[in-house]
Amino acid sequence: MSKNVLIVGAGTMGHGIAEVCALSGYNVILVDINENILSNAIARITWSLKKLEEKKRIKSADEVLGRIETAQELSSVASKADFVIEAVVEKTGVKHEIFKVLDEKCKEDCILSTNTSTIPITEIARATGRADRVVGLHFFNPPTLIRLVEIIRGEKTSDSTVEATKEFAKSIGMDYVMVEKDVPGFLINRINIRVFVEAIRLLEEGFKPEEIDSAIRYRAGLPMGIFEVVDFTGVDTVYNVLKEVKARGFEVEVPEILERMVEEKSLGMKTGKGFYTYRSFYDRAKIPKEYQYKVNPLQILAPGINEAAWLLRNDIAVKEDIDKATVKGMAYPRGILDFADSYGIDRVVEILKSRKSKTGLKEYEVDPLLQQLIDEGKLGKKTGEGFHRWSYELEDFGPVRYEKRHNYALITMRRPEKLNALNEEMWNGLNRAFLKAQEDDEVRVTVITGEGRAFCAGDDIAVMGSWKDLKDGVDFFEKVALPFVNTLAYYEKPIVSLVNGNAFGGGMEINLFFDVVISAENATFSIPEGLIGAIPPIASSFGYMLFGRKIARYALTGEVLSAREAMDLGLVDVVVPEDMLMDVGIEFVDRLAAVAPLSSKAIKRSMNAVRDVMKSAMEIAAREIELLIPTADFAEGMDAFISRRRPVWKGR
Repeated sequence: MSKNVLIVGAGTMGHGIAEVCALSGYNVILVDINENILSNAIARITWSLKKLEEKKRIKSADEVLGRIETAQELSSVASKADFVIEAVVEKTGVKHEIFKVLDEKCKEDCILSTNTSTIPITEIARATGRADRVVGLHFFNPPTLIRLVEIIRGEKTSDSTVEATKEFAKSIGMDYVMVEKDVPGFLINRINIRVFVEAIRLLEEGFKPEEIDSAIRYRAGLPMGIFEVVDFTGVDTVYNVLKEVKARGFEVEVPEILERMVEEKSLGMKTGKGFYTYRSFYDRAKIPKEYQYKVNPLQILAPGINEAAWLLRNDIAVKEDIDKATVKGMAYPRGILDFADSYGIDRVVEILKSRKSKTGLKEYEVDPLLQQLIDEGKLGKKTGEGFHRWSYELEDFGPVRYEKRHNYALITMRRPEKLNALNEEMWNGLNRAFLKAQEDDEVRVTVITGEGRAFCAGDDIAVMGSWKDLKDGVDFFEKVALPFVNTLAYYEKPIVSLVNGNAFGGGMEINLFFDVVISAENATFSIPEGLIGAIPPIASSFGYMLFGRKIARYALTGEVLSAREAMDLGLVDVVVPEDMLMDVGIEFVDRLAAVAPLSSKAIKRSMNAVRDVMKSAMEIAAREIELLIPTADFAEGMDAFISRRRPVWKGR
């Protein structure tokens, strides 16, 4: 193992890398021509090490500091190095001068690595006579916390240099990803650029930074919003990176707003103003959670997914490294290809095509690999294979479709021509599908929705109208409807409902048993049973327990509720644009699946126990509707509904 590590450049990255190497037992030579920068670097390293000592994570800060020496003259110390990491300003000319000195003064077998984030390794290596010993070793800020590096192979970098660099990375506690070809932006920056630029485009189209960042933080699950990251990194830094990679052939239009901000010195946290305003360097932007449904995070991620597909198709990085890079390097909660498979590759392509149509920009052209996956039916979790393989099952229970999508089940009511009304086959199919999901240990969450323009229009009136006497109705409720109601009442897995249209009668009532109800903005709700001479048994018993007097108005009048009114009532948790409905449902699946399985089951059991208290009230309500079946009111209500006229009640 190398003993002496030479780090050229003592700025933000250089001093962080020096600390990491010294903590790992290396003797470090930290070089910078600026004495003040060197002094500040040692002060920051000392402060950091003292904090680690206070937390008892290291025995002695002084011992680690004793392994770091500083110098201002590179040529005087270069010969000591076993491994070099260059971390100076991103200017090709400056790097060339440094690498000429390193080539002349360093030992023949010394590896010369560069921390560049934009300049090709091959171009830097041209300043030396040992291109085979030059390699990219790109750290992320701050290197003391982000334990990942990109190892970039230049055109002439040897296999032995790459292997030795991998071993060095591991020796300083770093995981690594391989970038096999020397392309502008390497791996993570190429993806980041696409995501950053898309966020800025949305800003130019009228969205607020808080709306975009809220979607990224609270829905996609990233620790910081896009504009928070840009402000932290420096608006000028992002602008310069964009210009650099564009000049080297990367297809991107640099947003004009960045140039204006650089001219105005609105550079982010370091100047107190960027996309947000800061009172101090450690101040954080205020990102309201209520803005999270203004923008779809998939729209922001889709260009990054497209770029990841380009990297994969061109053999620049393998899919495991692409996902690792976004998780460990950028703190994504999952890899970007995992995101694609979860939302659906067809959804990614749909967004890219829409953006290409709107902007006319070439950078939105769908990568051939994405189109190939779609042509092969490999859409991600929804088909069992995309970028990765997933568990998948499909089974139809009459008009109910059951799909196991790896860790969740999607159950779809499929009588669109009847607005998914609940006939005997639908009730039985729903019960069988929910029980199948319950019995599969791999399924963590059950999701239900309707096909077509309705969620569920309630009980099929044609079926109810066919009842001749009390026995017909009693048999239907006890043998057909009640088994599914009981399954829901004691279900032990989280249930997410995606209400995509009308949810009337029983279609509204079954939502009372679901744990998260997400509604499209255009959905409507109603419990109109009173208008047909019946009663809503679940709403008038269990519903009253949940919502109190507020539900009485809707049970007694049959009024239609908008999605927002249903949310005010407490029936709906989230209202979203129609085109986001499934995307938001998938996001909730991820949150629910993150809870420990036994904890999730215990929470459900505790909540289900409350329903036992209401069991007698629900039984009374069920008997009430049974007693109404043979009455004249019920007959008049059925006839009026079928003939589409207003009912005429006795004594009116």
